[in-house]
Amino acid sequence: TGRTTIEATTAANESGDVLYSGRLTGERQIRANLTANSALGLDWRDYTGSDGHDMILSAEAGLTWWLNRYAGLTTRVRTEKLTSNLPGRDYTANSVYLGLKVQR
Repeated sequence: TGRTTIEATTAANESGDVLYSGRLTGERQIRANLTANSALGLDWRDYTGSDGHDMILSAEAGLTWWLNRYAGLTTRVRTEKLTSNLPGRDYTANSVYLGLKVQR
C-alpha cells in the first residue's frame, strides 16, 4: 500500500512536511492454529520550506498462535532505521511486541 500525508507543525512560523509511505505485507497460515506475517516499509519525509528530509526503513515479522477461533497470542519483532540529512536525527530502533488478538 502507498500513502501521502500532509503533516502540520506546532511551531510558529514553521512549515510542515509531506510524508510518503509505502508498505509491503504478507501473511501465511503455517498450521491450522498458527499464522505468520511480515512487513517491509519505506517512508520519506520531505520538510517543506527547507532541503531537510528523513528516510525510514522498517522490517517486521510476527506469529499468532490461535487459542480458538476468536482469540490468539501474538508476537512481533521489528527494526526501524531513520537516516536524515539534518544533524542528530539518525537512529536505529529494535522492538519486541507481545499481545492478545481478539476477533469476531
